[in-house]
Amino acid sequence: MNPDETRAVQLASKSLEHFRANQREDAVRLLREALSLAPRNPIVLSAFHALQEDANTPPVSRLIHKFAIDGDAAIGQDALRLLQDPNVSLRTDTAVECIQLLSSRVNDVPSPLAGKLVGEMLRVSRGAREHVADRLSNNHEDVLILFEKFGEDAIDGTVTVLLDSMAWKESAERNAKCLRECFRWFLSRLKVGGGACIARSVARLLASRAEEIHSYMNQTGLEQLLGLLDMNSPSDLRSHATLATAKFVETSGDIGQSMIGKFMASRLSIESDDDLRLAFSVAAAIFTLVPQFAAQLFLTEGFVEGLVPSLQARPVEVEISALEMLSAACVDGACRTAIATHCGDYLEALVKSGDSGKSTAAVVLAKVKYTPGEGQKVGQKDVDKLAAVFKGMMLKEDAAIRDSSVEGLAYTSLKGSVKEMLIRDQTFVKSLVETLKTSMGKPTVMFGALTVIANLTAYPPTLSEEQRKVAELKNYAETKPGAKVGPDPEDKEERVTPRCKVLIDAGIVPALVVCSKKITPNAIGIISDILLSLSKHQKYRGLIASQGGVKLSLQFYSSASGNTAQDRSIRQTSAHSLGRILVSVNPSHVFSSQLAISSAVRPLFSLLEDTEDQKDLLPMFEGLLALTNLASTEDGIRDQIIRIGWTKIEELLLHDNVMIQRATVELVCNLMASPTGVAKFADGSKAASNRLHILLALADAEDFATRRAAGGAVAMLTEWDKACEAVVGRERGIKIVLDMVAEDNEEIRHRGVVVLRNLVCGSGKYGVKVKTEGGIDVLRKALKGTRQPEILGVGVEALKALM
Repeated sequence: MNPDETRAVQLASKSLEHFRANQREDAVRLLREALSLAPRNPIVLSAFHALQEDANTPPVSRLIHKFAIDGDAAIGQDALRLLQDPNVSLRTDTAVECIQLLSSRVNDVPSPLAGKLVGEMLRVSRGAREHVADRLSNNHEDVLILFEKFGEDAIDGTVTVLLDSMAWKESAERNAKCLRECFRWFLSRLKVGGGACIARSVARLLASRAEEIHSYMNQTGLEQLLGLLDMNSPSDLRSHATLATAKFVETSGDIGQSMIGKFMASRLSIESDDDLRLAFSVAAAIFTLVPQFAAQLFLTEGFVEGLVPSLQARPVEVEISALEMLSAACVDGACRTAIATHCGDYLEALVKSGDSGKSTAAVVLAKVKYTPGEGQKVGQKDVDKLAAVFKGMMLKEDAAIRDSSVEGLAYTSLKGSVKEMLIRDQTFVKSLVETLKTSMGKPTVMFGALTVIANLTAYPPTLSEEQRKVAELKNYAETKPGAKVGPDPEDKEERVTPRCKVLIDAGIVPALVVCSKKITPNAIGIISDILLSLSKHQKYRGLIASQGGVKLSLQFYSSASGNTAQDRSIRQTSAHSLGRILVSVNPSHVFSSQLAISSAVRPLFSLLEDTEDQKDLLPMFEGLLALTNLASTEDGIRDQIIRIGWTKIEELLLHDNVMIQRATVELVCNLMASPTGVAKFADGSKAASNRLHILLALADAEDFATRRAAGGAVAMLTEWDKACEAVVGRERGIKIVLDMVAEDNEEIRHRGVVVLRNLVCGSGKYGVKVKTEGGIDVLRKALKGTRQPEILGVGVEALKALM
């Protein structure tokens, strides 16, 4: 072997050492030098083929192989990052090979990380899902036991395979059979403490394919599932078990309810502490799922009557689970009555004692004694006492106690005196806002906090005369003899507005933005009502806009796309709050490239549509003012307004309400800055002539603001020759213009002089007709009566043209 070849072999050997150490750049550099010295040497060629084979191996495969052999977690994390890349592409053969390799070394690799890798491969590769589907068909139990060793991500991936019909190569029968077998296996694992992952799997399968598999839930499997609803179970486990139970009850009907009833009867008959705690926990859960059925069980003869005695000398956990059940049972009116009758004294004693169940007991009392629509069942002092208890709990450091108190405040804060007590306590207000901010993932807490805030900010509704009389009669009928009849003085507008200010200063708008990321339609409806109340007074609107109020209103309007009563209400309320805010702010300060001005036009126009109850014209009025503000921005927005709603605008020009008519004329005035707007009055068509006739008539209206706006529109319109021709051609057209010039009010006089100047100085030269109508004398008198330089300048120009 010559010196060059010896040197080349040494370089090739070192290249392989660098390659095994994952130092690829050094390996390639040394191999390149070796090839230059001895390109045909077998050792050099062997090193070359090794590096070439590695270069053709996908990076994910290379990393997973190294992770499987060495068990290096850092390498595994690198592979996971590659799989989580949105642009990742994974060949079927690569995914299958990697899953098989990890499966063969399941006992040697870090299981949670290996499970994440398997789960990600099943997510991104249909070929991998088909591979696992074949393995499940052959022996589902072995595959599930194997993947259970990998951890919850691999099990989640298995459920994904079961729910992906495409992974079963169009064999629906094979998929259905395997689905049933795997469902039974998951149920069996619940019995031996399979944990949240197994419960989540059962919930996912029932949520997606309940019709196919609910009949395979036997009594034993159901009892295993219901056992996870125990108040001592972890919250995530209870959440998944609740979802699974809900889907089972929904699809199994009377059979499922009978099975649950059998479970409840067996647990209550045993009367051990653990069985009672579990029975009460399950009852609390099913009240939210099937309240009518749960109420039947609850009202079984002897149950409520014997509940309080059965709790004597029981552990605290049993008592708390019973209180949670009572709280859930308050969803039913008959249950509330039974609780008030048989448990009222016990609950009141518990509230006074300060024991651990005090907060829940107070919530139950609030529900049974002060439920809206059921009349006055409790004195004002009792309500105040309950509210004081809840307020005190809100100030505690224990988050669980604060969360439970919110639900009670949702009931007691309906009273005006309670609202004033709460809003005067700055520490409480701060705690309430903070509770709302941290309520994501806790729907009951969020709903309660939002309800309290809605109560604090609610203005008295606008009622017609007929509605007001009906309300008075109802109030009188529900009030005890000798009591004062009438609305709560603490709910008058002059008391609500300061409460809104306190909440705005405390940062309620940013808190609403935070909690609106993922919420239910019910919560959206409440937040929309809150925003509408907060934006009622002009001085708060700028701050609300700067803190995200406009974007939030637009978000809610877009989210309510259906035609249900709730969707229509959300659209109306969110559009109204949007309109209120945009009346008082500079659009250029609110909108940007991320939030276009054009996005607000359609929601605002929805306020102009006729509704079933058009007695309250305020939304329409404020919608028109907001559109007028938007029309002051740019031609693109003006043209959009005309394109979307010109027919409605024309209709409202003739509205019998002076304020609506005035606002519409002001909108038309701003639209005259656009050539499209001018064309509507001056394109020579008969329709344009009729529109101009209406506008000139409005310039002679009794209402000052309407005359001013119409005069401004005519002033802008007559900058165009066609419009001048149309004005002069109308009967009394010049007379109306001269009446504007003769006005004592400087604003209208200014507009009249501008129109006159446009008529006599334009290319039409209508000076002769103006003279005939006595225009010179009218103009001279107007100029003598003004000291405004703007009017004098324009007037002198017009007078010169007339002389």
